[in-house]
Amino acid sequence: MNFLELQQRLRAVGHDPFQVYAGHYDTLRGASQAAIKSTSICHGAWNLLIEDGRYIVTDRDLRRPAAYSPDTHGPEPVVFGSEAAACEELWDIASRLDPPGSVRAVTADELDPVAGAWLRECGWCPPTELYGNPFVATRARQSYRIAERAGRFELHLRDHDVPMLSDPMYAADTLADVTRVLMTEVGNRSAPRRLGWPNAVFRIGWADDEALAALRALDLVAISQAYRTERPDPPLRIIAEGPDLSLVTTELVERAERNGYPLQRYVSSPNSAAFGMDERFVIRRHHKPLRYSLDRYGERQNHATTVLTVENLASIHVYLGQRFGR
Repeated sequence: MNFLELQQRLRAVGHDPFQVYAGHYDTLRGASQAAIKSTSICHGAWNLLIEDGRYIVTDRDLRRPAAYSPDTHGPEPVVFGSEAAACEELWDIASRLDPPGSVRAVTADELDPVAGAWLRECGWCPPTELYGNPFVATRARQSYRIAERAGRFELHLRDHDVPMLSDPMYAADTLADVTRVLMTEVGNRSAPRRLGWPNAVFRIGWADDEALAALRALDLVAISQAYRTERPDPPLRIIAEGPDLSLVTTELVERAERNGYPLQRYVSSPNSAAFGMDERFVIRRHHKPLRYSLDRYGERQNHATTVLTVENLASIHVYLGQRFGR
């Protein structure tokens, strides 16, 4: 039995395959070097490390930098001479962590078609698999999985660059409730909101019972429609304003984008528009009297230098056009 066969065996019997991890087989991990992947671990899981012909079973981080004290949590690592022997040990460990038949992976095909359409619109579909274990949504380096465990449905977020097995971010008695939360999670990250609209999100970490009840009262169409609304009602919450597009021109935005100063989708204060990431330029409208200012922030600087304060935008646009280049 190799590691992939171990994963299949855990699925077939109804154990949680995510309880064990082997970076060597992780096709979703960002690191490309085989040696690094073979000794990578998933925090919270039992790991198979492959190094110099040895197969190590451990739940410790054995590659900590010298600045950190050694990981002494849990049993001592066990070294085997073959992958089959190591996988038998992992099977013995994982098969005792939960009863047979207690865990089932929910697939994307089981989701409501409205949710599937929303995942596609937000760019989280098609989902990937890890060792044959299905996710319900994938985008860039993150995936969501839903596990049915002991009659409840759990939603887990997986970061493929920093694998970790932790408690579910949300759990409910019905797949419909978990699907609602999944739709908000992908909507928070990548809903197709128009440029200039504020950032509107629903976060489980902020939700009280009233907010959760309001979410459960929405059908799936209403959830997707809320993200398509400029200033949606609760339970979505506005956490940042969009740029004031009346302060910029299409030509200036395109020139800034070409030269590494993209217009930021969200700003910290209304009546403003910001360009750039490291070096930033912020246009602000002031009132009483009406005037405009241009502030510059250097890399890793929180304090601005005011470049211009003028009565019209034209001179600011000329300055930025020269600064951004052709």
